[in-house]
Amino acid sequence: MTELLLGVNLTAYCITSLIVGNLGDRYGRRPIIILGLLIFNLGSLFCVFANNYAAILFGRFLQGCGISSVAVLVYIVLADIYSVQEQQRFMGILNGTIALSMAIAPVIGSYVNLFWGWRGNFVLLLIVGLISLILGILFIPKREVNTKIRISLKEYIPIFKSPKAIYYILTMIFLAQGYWIFIGIAPILYMQDLGVTLEYFGLYQGAMAALFSIMSFSSGYCFKKFGIKNCFYFGVIFIILFLLGNSILVVYNINNPLTITIVTLLLSLGVIYPINILWPLLLEAIPDGKARMTAIFTVARLILTAFGLQLVGFLTVLLLLLALLYPVLHYLG
Repeated sequence: MTELLLGVNLTAYCITSLIVGNLGDRYGRRPIIILGLLIFNLGSLFCVFANNYAAILFGRFLQGCGISSVAVLVYIVLADIYSVQEQQRFMGILNGTIALSMAIAPVIGSYVNLFWGWRGNFVLLLIVGLISLILGILFIPKREVNTKIRISLKEYIPIFKSPKAIYYILTMIFLAQGYWIFIGIAPILYMQDLGVTLEYFGLYQGAMAALFSIMSFSSGYCFKKFGIKNCFYFGVIFIILFLLGNSILVVYNINNPLTITIVTLLLSLGVIYPINILWPLLLEAIPDGKARMTAIFTVARLILTAFGLQLVGFLTVLLLLLALLYPVLHYLG
């Protein structure tokens, strides 16, 4: 049941992201974000007043459709207002806020569910959605319609023909992919395989989210203080340290949750600055295709994360089967 609620939401989010990217480049960011928030709030209303499972599923589908406009276009609003150098500083604030929200949301959601039940979380989402809608109407600037861009998926072809755009998209995806896959498997790894309690798992997960947020918030200051190139090299060094640390974990079969967390923190330190530096450069690769490039990045990241999680699950099952078969084969041999 829970998997279906999440799957419907993510499927709608993934599919409509491509539509939103096309519409955002043609009609501007403001009307598409506002329309998306209206759809999201409508979906939240369906969930709040749902009296059967089908109604909740429909509400979650609408939420996924609506939130895709915000997820895809929020970065573009910054790109429309600020220069590349200013974007690189503000990206840290935006990513830090998102990471902090992702860390706090499960905690708040648990308490809301405890005191007000599952409907309480949808009421909270509705309140947040309405506040976001009001802020969007008040503060998102208007942009002229670009009539040269048609409403068609063929409008994505120029992006795939741009070596620079593909280079930045792939670099961004693979920079962060390991981190997102780890976050996806973390509950199973820590609590099921390593026997970590829910309380301590929250501490480990919170530490990773906190470091990610702190480093993101510090991006603007560090870029100005030490220079963008030095900060980029800083990130590369920590990615190399993570690869070395991860190799040691695998070779020596280290299963200590604290050690695994520390090694993963190296990856967090490594990806933050390069992502904040490269993202504005990605958006400038095709100036009139910013929303479509963000849509491609969003969809590709979701698909590759899902594929990565399935691959990890397959390898886990394969290793388990080998571990079970080895004594049998050894005995027969």
